[in-house]
Amino acid sequence: MKSPENIQELLQLLSESSNTHYHSILNNFDFNAIDFKAFESWSSEKYTRNCMYKDAQFELILLCWNEGQETSIHDHNGEDCWVYVLEGEMEEVFYSTDNFNNLREEGSQSLAPHQLSFMNDGIGFHKLRNHFKGKSVSLHLYAKPIDQCRFYCETSEQFIERKLNYDTFKEMVFSAESNSI
Repeated sequence: MKSPENIQELLQLLSESSNTHYHSILNNFDFNAIDFKAFESWSSEKYTRNCMYKDAQFELILLCWNEGQETSIHDHNGEDCWVYVLEGEMEEVFYSTDNFNNLREEGSQSLAPHQLSFMNDGIGFHKLRNHFKGKSVSLHLYAKPIDQCRFYCETSEQFIERKLNYDTFKEMVFSAESNSI
């Protein structure tokens, strides 16, 4: 039965593991057992960032995308990022900078439901967009939490630091001591 409480199992697995195991955990977890509706929020103007859980080790954020919505080109402030597509389809576009700090597009990939992507600053920069004819939902895991990062400003053609915000914060109450699998 689908339930928002089934996320507790995922939180426990992540809490008991190091980030070297996050990719495997996300690839093997049964996300079909989770009802994410309680964490969704939607905007006609931009994608929404909905925090589900945050501690010193990681944060788990549900992003809700209407058709055509996209992020700016950005980095991850030195942290690791996993994107798992729950519904719809996403396009991820990769960028690098040359010796003169000029931004170059390096390629892209499409992400369908149940596909996972990984990104960090060692790989470069990226942007995500919903290129599905309808809504998309993606789950983002950051190890460690990211409070700010650099976004590429198309107007000034420069990267600028920006503080990150959540549209909603419906954090799951989780205590590793009180839960067991």
